[in-house]
Amino acid sequence: MLLAADHADTTPLHREEASASATGEAVTGGATRVALQPARWSGGWLPVFAALVLLGGGAWLFRDRLLLLTQPVLASLGMASHAKDDPAAAETAEQAGEVKDANVITLDAEGQKRLGLAFGQVETRRLVKPVRAPGTVAFDERRVTHLKPRTLGRVLSLAVQPGDRVVVGQTLATLDAAGILDARNGLAAAKAALGEAQATEKVAELNLKRGTDLVRVGGVAQAEVDRRQVDLAKAHAAVQSAQAQAEMFKAQYERLAPTGTTSSGTSAIVTPIAGVVTSANITLGEVVDTNRDAFTVADPSRILVLANLYGHDIDGVRAGDLATIDAPITEHRQFEGRVRSVNAALDAATGTAPARIEIDNPRGLLRANMFVSVSIAADLGRDGVTVPAAAVQQTEAGPIAFVRTAENRFEKRDLGLGLQRADWVEVTSGLAAGETVATDGSFGLKAILLRGLLGSTN
Repeated sequence: MLLAADHADTTPLHREEASASATGEAVTGGATRVALQPARWSGGWLPVFAALVLLGGGAWLFRDRLLLLTQPVLASLGMASHAKDDPAAAETAEQAGEVKDANVITLDAEGQKRLGLAFGQVETRRLVKPVRAPGTVAFDERRVTHLKPRTLGRVLSLAVQPGDRVVVGQTLATLDAAGILDARNGLAAAKAALGEAQATEKVAELNLKRGTDLVRVGGVAQAEVDRRQVDLAKAHAAVQSAQAQAEMFKAQYERLAPTGTTSSGTSAIVTPIAGVVTSANITLGEVVDTNRDAFTVADPSRILVLANLYGHDIDGVRAGDLATIDAPITEHRQFEGRVRSVNAALDAATGTAPARIEIDNPRGLLRANMFVSVSIAADLGRDGVTVPAAAVQQTEAGPIAFVRTAENRFEKRDLGLGLQRADWVEVTSGLAAGETVATDGSFGLKAILLRGLLGSTN
């Protein structure tokens, strides 16, 4: 009986210990302390607890993604560094920028100051497109002369070489020219013939006068007077012919031996313009003829820049447009001029059309064949509505700007853009002249708007 009683008392205890060990309960001194009911834990609270943990972790992860998207603006507002640690600072930042709807933001003066907001005006202006092109310096053809020998001859002296500056009328070289002697002899003969013809004319005039006097008293017949009148006409024609011959030989001689030649048997090559000798193609002692360029002289005081225009820039550039030339010159890097013309034909090798730009070059700093960079302010011939470039923000839906409709109110506008420059942008739709837009700091408004939209969809 005693053995049976002991067995009956210990069996339930053993069962409770086994159940406690299976569910994590503590057993001390033969007594069992139960923390939770095993049936309720495994069947009811565990799924609920797991769902809460999953929802909380997902919300926390999504919050981090939102903070990453708006981190640059939150940092400028002083919101990012305290949003996690300081609930009061986060609440202040939320109140500073409030998104009323998808297109309107309200931001108080303190928030605007934190963003560093600046403002600009939408205005109508003349549209000028900046065109940049490579260019080459060249001499103006109207200021270049190619000098040839006046007659066949041997070079006696050379007075200049390439690079020398010359003045108007300066002798560059002299030639021993046999043609000058022929011209001089011909001139002398023509002068003699002219003198003879003039003397004959005077005798004919005298004979005619005498005949006229004699015919009145019956001394000579009228036929004799008529014959003497014909002789005078022939003498007058001979004078005119001799005079023309003398003038021809005189012009030929002066062309071959202009004033200033020291010797009557020499010819000089003289420059008609002032400038710089760019080439000398004759040598001392060489026999040269009139078909060959002996010297080339160019005036560099006013020079050309040929800007190579591509594609649509060819139609945009017109005569009169202002041009700025950047040259590799230490003491004077920029020059200004105006476009004179744009070539109607394209270069077959490069497919470009050169724009001729005239530049004053009094000091001769720009040299022919120098490579330069050209900036042309191409007037498009029309006016347009423009906005400062800093006011335009890019989004996935397209460019936008924020119009200041009240002191603390900003309205998002979708834009259509035209000509775009570094300082301003043409707006074809979305803005009107006279409106005020946010420029510097407008990226912060875009971030606030994005944060508000994300918050509304969360």
